[in-house]
Amino acid sequence: MDRIIHKAQAKKNPQDLSAAPKFYAQVVKQGETTLDSLSHLIAQMSTVSRTDVYAVLMGLVEVIPQELSQGKTVRMGKLGSYSISVNSHPAETADKVSAASVKKVKLNFRPSQELKLEVAKFPVQKITVE
Repeated sequence: MDRIIHKAQAKKNPQDLSAAPKFYAQVVKQGETTLDSLSHLIAQMSTVSRTDVYAVLMGLVEVIPQELSQGKTVRMGKLGSYSISVNSHPAETADKVSAASVKKVKLNFRPSQELKLEVAKFPVQKITVE
């Protein structure tokens, strides 16, 4: 199993800028994975071609927003779930709440308990950055 690499990162206290910084663990990013890469990896562990896997993943990219726009929560099994929420301006009465009250539409993702437990098992290793 791979491991999570982290480094020590100095951070100032925003409430007391004169205080000495404290150090926190920060994950060192190791690149990125694309849909194309994921489709290749999934194809290697199955009998489905990379092209077919990619087509299914692209289908999800199209279908998930359609379902969310209908007010549905999209449950992806052991992966987690997607839902929509909004931030709005306050109103004095319920009648004064309208579409114009909405400041921002937010996409929420909640990982499943299984995914959280799997990620929690990742070993962690510190590196020294100079």
